[in-house]
Amino acid sequence: MNSLFQRLYQLLSSKDRNQQEDYLTEIFAEVLVKEGMLGDFLNKLTDINVSPTNLREVTTQKTYAKKDAHLTDSRPDMMIRFSEGDKHHVLFIENKLGTGEGHQQLQRYADHLRSYEADGCRTHLVYITKAYEPKKKSEIVQNGNNASFDQVRWYQIYNWLKGHQSELINIILEYMEEIQLNDSRRFLPQDMYAIQHMERLIRMMDACMDGPVEDIVTKLFNRSTGWTNRFAQLKESYRYMKQNDQGNYSVINFGFYITDEEYPTACIMFEINPKCPNRPGLIKAMREFIVSNEGWSSEDMDDNTAWSNIYYEKSLLNFLSTDDHIESIQAFFIDRLNELYKLKQQHPEFNWKSKEIGVST
Repeated sequence: MNSLFQRLYQLLSSKDRNQQEDYLTEIFAEVLVKEGMLGDFLNKLTDINVSPTNLREVTTQKTYAKKDAHLTDSRPDMMIRFSEGDKHHVLFIENKLGTGEGHQQLQRYADHLRSYEADGCRTHLVYITKAYEPKKKSEIVQNGNNASFDQVRWYQIYNWLKGHQSELINIILEYMEEIQLNDSRRFLPQDMYAIQHMERLIRMMDACMDGPVEDIVTKLFNRSTGWTNRFAQLKESYRYMKQNDQGNYSVINFGFYITDEEYPTACIMFEINPKCPNRPGLIKAMREFIVSNEGWSSEDMDDNTAWSNIYYEKSLLNFLSTDDHIESIQAFFIDRLNELYKLKQQHPEFNWKSKEIGVST
């Protein structure tokens, strides 16, 4: 059975795949409110040296109205107020897993911390990431701001938590292992095997999306497919896909998703940009499509700020019993592309910007 946190996350993620950072923030906040944990975290993983602290407030996802020089409001993942003796401190923590920093995000947070300095508080900004993402303090803490700035990696937090024993922390450690935040910093035998065969695996995945699949995409949707930096996709979005831009703020993606399950999935996805001028009508057509085509699901259909999509995915476990895995996966993609072509045929009003040729069976 998956850990408690993993089961809870799976319930939440059925609506939105992008909530894991917020979810992890809430879990980590629960750790830091325990007696002595905040001071131990700061002393061992940052350059912020504090004596025993008196925790006054821990708030997550607090919104700060944009300043004149800012383009947007700011919402640090965590705001912590604490004191040591008569010294008062304010700490912002920003947590990232797959995505990078938003537009001047850390600089905006540092600007908001300056208002606390006017009240006599010592201020701090901690940036926690999964991947290595070096930042220069001089580019973040500006305009007379005196905030300290520290970067911490999630594998460091995992190793730090291993030095503390409690039922809650043991559950958190189990969850961090499940979402691969435990980076052991040591290669395992299976890692060596994967590296040795990486080129072969890439060729096989590429073969699943090339040949007859590429032909049917070009025939039905009249635009050749392209790569959107497949290795960046693996690092940031846990997927390896080819993309077909339909030219009307909609995109077809097909390839592989690395999921929380034991096996990755073969997936085909039709997405529309939040800026799509025909978005309401296209969303309606997509809803009708998944009702009449079994196996298709949807995400973010009610969020006007997100890329909304319909998708069909199938675990690679389902292909392992066949004689030719690549041929079977290609057939899966071709079947789904023919189904998706119905959406384009039934709704020519959405300005697909391509000459129709006809369906190939």
